[in-house]
Amino acid sequence: MTKIKLADGERLFKELRTVVFRKEQFEYVHVGIIDRDGVCWTTTELDEVNTIQVYNQYRERHGIPFPDEICALRRYYGLSAVKMSEILGFGVNQYRYYENGEMPNASNARILIAIRDKYTFLDFLEASSRIIGEKEYMKIRRRVMALPQYERPEYHPSSLSGYVSCSSVKIAAIVKFFIKEMEGVFVTKMNKLLFYADFLCYRRKGRGLTGLEYVALPYGPVPDNWGSVYDSIPGICMDEYVFPDMMSGIVLNSESDPDMDIFDETEIGVLRDVALRFRTVKAGEISQISHGEKGWLDNHEGKKYIDYSYSFDLSME
Repeated sequence: MTKIKLADGERLFKELRTVVFRKEQFEYVHVGIIDRDGVCWTTTELDEVNTIQVYNQYRERHGIPFPDEICALRRYYGLSAVKMSEILGFGVNQYRYYENGEMPNASNARILIAIRDKYTFLDFLEASSRIIGEKEYMKIRRRVMALPQYERPEYHPSSLSGYVSCSSVKIAAIVKFFIKEMEGVFVTKMNKLLFYADFLCYRRKGRGLTGLEYVALPYGPVPDNWGSVYDSIPGICMDEYVFPDMMSGIVLNSESDPDMDIFDETEIGVLRDVALRFRTVKAGEISQISHGEKGWLDNHEGKKYIDYSYSFDLSME
């Protein structure tokens, strides 16, 4: 979803609502538009964000794979979405729909959970051998047999990670993007840029960008274990910069370009909006701005993790 364009007199509103989904109750932050006359409505994009919030909780409650893992499973087996649907007995384009966020029914959800084990997947493959043909069956079987067992991400999606798995590839691309846009970025500022990018993305599409978890520390929100986050990015230099008053800071630099092809249209829009908002803002200034965010204000005393539901209180839209 791109940034919502409001007409004169219109504003976004949010309120906690309870909805019943598959006979279970879920509380979510309902986002809509209200005009000067008090008339409320939503758009297709806002409806999607509202729905995804409920889906996120349902997946977490029942252990149903999130879209990024559904994509990862297909890439692990090296198959197209159509072929996965064929082997698993889904509708022609059903696997693609699940990758795009559609909620699986109970039986298909159990199948997606089960095929984390490659030998279970091989059972499905064998059962579909007459459908896909003997030649195709043997080709896929040989490839799957040579694969190591699939390993789930160490940290599973939750409300503290924006309901996405931690992606080192996206983190690297985002850090390099901000470095390129701002010609080097102090670590203190980069911590805040990542925070705003992740939380603004959640606000716009119901899921975070990187899968990072954020802690409310004295200087503002920072990624958990932020030092190891930057150390693990190839092609990133951490250089010490000494100010005239002999104070120093760490500047992140890189000569490599970010891979922007891994982001969708909404994610690219988020990165550009964050870069535009904070391009000329200094590290100390962005720290002060982040101190005004409700997510930090409510959690900094105990240095707690910041739930992504605070994205709907973000100062950026």
